[in-house]
Amino acid sequence: MSASKKTRRRPALWTALGFGIGLLLGRTVEIGLVTAAVLSGLALLGAATGFYCKARWTGWMLGMVVVLLGVLRYHIDTALSPLPHLVALEVFGQRGVVTGRIVQEPKHSDERIRFVIDLEQVVADSAIYHLRGRALVTVKDLNLPADYGDRVSLRGKLQRPRAMRNPGGFDYRAFLAQQDIYGTLFVGRPEQVVSVEPLPGPWLHEGVVLPLRRAVRQSIERNLSGAPAGLLLGVLLGEKQRIPEKVRAAFRSTGLAHALVVSGLHVGMVGGFFFFGFRLLRLADRPSSAATIAVLALYALATGAQVPVVRAVLMGAAVLLGRVLRRQGDIYNTLGLAALAILVIWPESPWSLSFQLSFGATWAIVALHGPLASLFPAASQRSNSRVGRWLVSPLCATLAAQLGTGPLIAYSFQQLALGAVVANLVVVPLLAVAVGLGLLAALTGWILPWIATAFNAANYLVLVGLIELVSWWAALPFASVAVPRPGVLFIAVAAALCLLGPLLPHKAWARKAAIFAALVWLNVAVWTYALRARDLEIVFLDVGQGDSAFVRFPDGKTMVVDGGERSAYFDGGEQVLLPFLRHRGVRRVDVVVASHPHNDHIGGLVALLEQMEVGYFLDSGQAYDSWTARRLQELIAERGVRYHRVAAGDSLAGLGGVAGLVLHPTADFVDADGNAPFGPNNGSVVFSLQHGIVRVLFTGDVELETDPAILAWGARLPARLLKVAHHGSRTSSQPVFVAAVAPAVAVMSMGEGNKFKHPAPEVVARYAAHGARVLRTDHTGAVQVWIDGTGMAVQTMLE
Repeated sequence: MSASKKTRRRPALWTALGFGIGLLLGRTVEIGLVTAAVLSGLALLGAATGFYCKARWTGWMLGMVVVLLGVLRYHIDTALSPLPHLVALEVFGQRGVVTGRIVQEPKHSDERIRFVIDLEQVVADSAIYHLRGRALVTVKDLNLPADYGDRVSLRGKLQRPRAMRNPGGFDYRAFLAQQDIYGTLFVGRPEQVVSVEPLPGPWLHEGVVLPLRRAVRQSIERNLSGAPAGLLLGVLLGEKQRIPEKVRAAFRSTGLAHALVVSGLHVGMVGGFFFFGFRLLRLADRPSSAATIAVLALYALATGAQVPVVRAVLMGAAVLLGRVLRRQGDIYNTLGLAALAILVIWPESPWSLSFQLSFGATWAIVALHGPLASLFPAASQRSNSRVGRWLVSPLCATLAAQLGTGPLIAYSFQQLALGAVVANLVVVPLLAVAVGLGLLAALTGWILPWIATAFNAANYLVLVGLIELVSWWAALPFASVAVPRPGVLFIAVAAALCLLGPLLPHKAWARKAAIFAALVWLNVAVWTYALRARDLEIVFLDVGQGDSAFVRFPDGKTMVVDGGERSAYFDGGEQVLLPFLRHRGVRRVDVVVASHPHNDHIGGLVALLEQMEVGYFLDSGQAYDSWTARRLQELIAERGVRYHRVAAGDSLAGLGGVAGLVLHPTADFVDADGNAPFGPNNGSVVFSLQHGIVRVLFTGDVELETDPAILAWGARLPARLLKVAHHGSRTSSQPVFVAAVAPAVAVMSMGEGNKFKHPAPEVVARYAAHGARVLRTDHTGAVQVWIDGTGMAVQTMLE
């Protein structure tokens, strides 16, 4: 069959592809709204002319129209508004009264309430702003009597969401922007609540969706609580915040996180439940299909119309509509129709991970299920084969989904679950039972509560068993493994192989194209590694109020200097250091240097030693009694890490041609018994790294008392790059020290708005007066430095 006939058979698929290309162009190329509109009009006119003249190029012109409409839609979504957007106004950080209407049902969790408001007005001290845009409001420890549709006036400061501050880190600003949210507001005191004006919301949400959600929630919580209730509400209504973090972590580590996100799996369960329920009630096929379409549409609204749900509902509705009309649709065209609808409604959605995973998994199942099933014996492929129906087919579907989403998960989370294929075969049926029982409880809870209680009781056993099973699976060795972050080329090649999947068994050119794509990737990967720069790379990570740095030597060896703090609210190792290392493809840290035993420097090293192989651990040998210090000692012994105590005069060897020298502490600051008479800060490890003619100096938290001992190093002290001591505190960096080091770049590590008011203004001014470029991680995010032996290049995350 010719390509043109295939194109005509799948118009929605090709239209979605062209529209998506247009969205990409609108995002990456400066075209402009007016230009996009004019070009779209001209292309449409050209297509109409071609159609009238029956010209051959009409199809190409129509394709251009679709692409330009995608460009236009993107610009309409981002540019048109009767009022200025909050991003364009200077309202962030200004204290005032923020007024807006609640546009989502408030979410309650852990003594916090979160909701999104459509901004209307900000009354600041200096001006009154009438504006548009959405903000995420977090209310803590307050009983705010506000609901969907209400207008609230809250006193506080609108803040811009945090951008990605470290390589490989989470970009909270981009995450919220994909939901059309561009500001955040925190409310923690009663006096911040100025007024709450009850107003009705849209009739559909106010009269149907919200009562439905509340009825389901009430029916389930009548008998269930804790993790079972949270898990069921999460998979039924999309209330992910109700699922305990421990349960979410277990599902993530076993590759089952998709089971917690309302998506095609859950829509299929709900649709199947109601369709067969209608059939059991003696409803004919066509009315059952039509009624199920209505139920799925209502379910999409009840779960917040998230992208995976909308995709699944649209595809399910198309299939059911085909049953109503007695027509069988093309699955690829149906997938294209769902994609096109989502792209038109939410032009930013292609850049969200949920969109990519949802369509990646669906395409892979559709495209690869057949080729994978063909690898099994022919007997299992017959329609009447029980083995094929209940084992081979689910196994192939699960494996295809893993192949379609694995590269994306590795890219986003640097993690792969090796046993996910087998785990899915057990967990998905259990989840289907839980969803079915939950639906039965929801349907009977408002009429016959005692029957709902029976369903909840049975579901309790299923849910507890499911949680225990996943937790047991997560505890197995190699349930999940950390992997280096794959490159964009690898993702592109994997996508190409997935797209070619249906053609591989039948088309020789498809097999040749797949082999060629794989060889291209392999060549690029090998030569990129072979020709990589042999620089000394240093990254000063933004770990908030603490210190952490990563060093990669010219021979590929790695070093971590400190790890940031560990507290009940933040773990620099878990949340910053480990994601960064996985992002950079580091699976083993050769040397860890702990400057001194304060929590803001060594707290994050606990997670590092727990989860990654470490060769050597160096510190100054200070005796310090804290949980963190004791835990590090336990981990060093348990994991066979070689420990060395260093002191002034020690050399650091084997660093790929980089000379390492320890300048501090002397015996006066840390004695043989580990005592630090001048305090832990002054017992910090101070050392230099020299690559060619460029020297780097790490200073821990040393203070002015150490100046005479460190200045005694004389000509070995000046450094082009300096990690400023003690977060830029006035107790360090005295004039004589700054003059002796004379850095070209001085990096200060501290948290935004920290309570210690670091850095001291006079210290910043002192370095600037000596010609240093002062970089503060609270302003710049992570600071990346590359040293080739004669000079250095510096790049920051935010500036």
